[in-house]
Amino acid sequence: MDNKVRKIIASKDFFLLDGDGTLYLWDKPFLFSSAFLNKLIQMDKKFIILSNNDSESKEKRIKFLNRLFKFKIKRDQLLLPNDLVEDFFIKKGIRRFDGVVSNDFLRELLSKGFVLDKENPEIVIVGFDVNLTYEKLKRNINHINKGVKFLLTHNDPLCPYKGGKEIPDAGLIISLITQAVKRDPDYVFGKPFKSTIEYVIKKYKVKRDKMLIIGDRINTDIKMANENGIDSIWVTNNKNEKIESKYKPNANVISIDALYSQIKDL
Repeated sequence: MDNKVRKIIASKDFFLLDGDGTLYLWDKPFLFSSAFLNKLIQMDKKFIILSNNDSESKEKRIKFLNRLFKFKIKRDQLLLPNDLVEDFFIKKGIRRFDGVVSNDFLRELLSKGFVLDKENPEIVIVGFDVNLTYEKLKRNINHINKGVKFLLTHNDPLCPYKGGKEIPDAGLIISLITQAVKRDPDYVFGKPFKSTIEYVIKKYKVKRDKMLIIGDRINTDIKMANENGIDSIWVTNNKNEKIESKYKPNANVISIDALYSQIKDL
């Protein structure tokens, strides 16, 4: 039993938990994910599931997680790029947008009072568009080439999928767009960016030294922890634990199930 892992868990109050690849794989939870979340609640620890997946609305994602874990996930226990984009729009006074985003995220934005403007948007959004069309790409590249600012919901190139596979994500879509427009996005959200941590600190009123990031990706989860002065646990999912990277977790576990087994008697 790893006493280092147990000490880290016991010393933290607020947990930022990666979703896809750590707690579940696309539509299947790992065996003890639900037990792990319930254990955190039992220990009076607060947590949020922090996902870069903006292919669905927050409402739909919460319903999905409730089915997955067999208990009710509160709205403020899930943080998506959707939340960060909507907060940004409100702060900047942006109302009209166009974008390369999924139909579900589009409907969510419209339901919040934002307006789809295909002719003269104030900003372009690029996200995990599972309803991608050539017409949508062409239209939004044209907006950007005319000088409209654009934002990226997150930069993951691939998303974990069924059977251990991966599918194209926002990072690959933005590569196509940036090659076409010859410039980078004006704003980028999601993991591993500082703006995400700043949002969490402000919204949840939590200090960095009481936060713990748990995730399976070195270049998003662990990078975000290292660059923001937050401790982390890397869920290796049986990958090579000596992976070459300048980003280092405070501890490793092979799976969320193994992590639960180490803390279940705390």
